[in-house]
Amino acid sequence: MKILRVGIAGYGVVGKKRKKFIDKNERLNIVAISDITFQKKIVKRKDIYFLKDYKLLFDYNLDAVFIC
Repeated sequence: MKILRVGIAGYGVVGKKRKKFIDKNERLNIVAISDITFQKKIVKRKDIYFLKDYKLLFDYNLDAVFIC
């Protein structure tokens, strides 16, 4: 079973709901989340990169990106 590496662009109400769904799915692994409200350009917490600029998502070899 292949585990897909995914990212989330936008971490408001919809992005947070999407993360909860992804966390419950064993075939999906969140690698990076971006949102313009994050204070720093790149921060890593619990194996997830939090990015200030959505363009940085393309640096993480993702299989899919959820636009929220």
